[in-house]
Amino acid sequence: MDNSHLLKCMQVFVSVADSGGFSESARRLGVSQPSVSRQVNALEEHLGVRLLQRTTRRLSLTEAGQVYCEKARQILRDVSAASQSIAGFKETASGLLRIGAPLLWTDLKITPYLAEFLELYPEIELDIQCTEVIQDVVDEGLDLVVRVGSLTDSSYVAVPLASIRMVLCASPKYLALHGIPQTPRDLLNHNCILYNANDEWEFYATEQKKPNQKESKPTTPMQTIQVSGNINTNVVTVLLTALKQELGISLLPDLLINDLLQTEELVPLMSEYHIKVKNLHLDQIFVLYSNRKYLPAKTRAFIEFYRDKFVNRAHST
Repeated sequence: MDNSHLLKCMQVFVSVADSGGFSESARRLGVSQPSVSRQVNALEEHLGVRLLQRTTRRLSLTEAGQVYCEKARQILRDVSAASQSIAGFKETASGLLRIGAPLLWTDLKITPYLAEFLELYPEIELDIQCTEVIQDVVDEGLDLVVRVGSLTDSSYVAVPLASIRMVLCASPKYLALHGIPQTPRDLLNHNCILYNANDEWEFYATEQKKPNQKESKPTTPMQTIQVSGNINTNVVTVLLTALKQELGISLLPDLLINDLLQTEELVPLMSEYHIKVKNLHLDQIFVLYSNRKYLPAKTRAFIEFYRDKFVNRAHST
């Protein structure tokens, strides 16, 4: 008996056990009673044991039938769950896709590819909600959230889009007027633009990678500098604009400013260090979604499309 026939016979047998008889099982399955009887007989012959005790008055499970029925139910549930788990792959990516994302990341990393995305998936409608505060997928009725930092809620599924390195930078004009800081302590003499009043910047030594070894970062900073300045903001857009207007020095994720570094609108500083903002974990950008068992095709389409964009962009800069 091949596997497909075995599963069919197994399903019929469980139906008979649940319904208590061949006639009722045939009615529920929409087949003839002789067909039900033949498949149960075939299953018993295949297994070499009697599963049902038949009398003129009633039908009952044998001891072997009870054991097999329990296992068969579990197998049928697993087969159904396996089919459901890939249902999203067969669906057409369509419908309203509600996305939450930080404003500047949306402007620089999502918006430039909207036309390409919608050309690939014309049946998707986008609703993009931008904010600088942390958004919750379920509470705000979103399909997915783009978040920068580290995952703190393990109840959601996180899909990394790209790794991030913080870059200390300023405009050429600011540096021409105020000088180029050579050491972390030199920042004490500069106007540093702060994000969310986080004024402690940590400087780590950059280790040389050995062949075939992943980059490792020291866990203890070489120096922690408490910087200061006349601008503090909770919006990355404001911070970036202040840098462009030659108002100071700041730290920004490399993925946001690689283009500006290439055109020399901004100049990187102290590249020999890994630099972090104390108590801020900004090491990756990822997508969060809530359902661990089923991922709609529209959500998968967005994740796969933009993961490719972020990774390619990160590697090309």
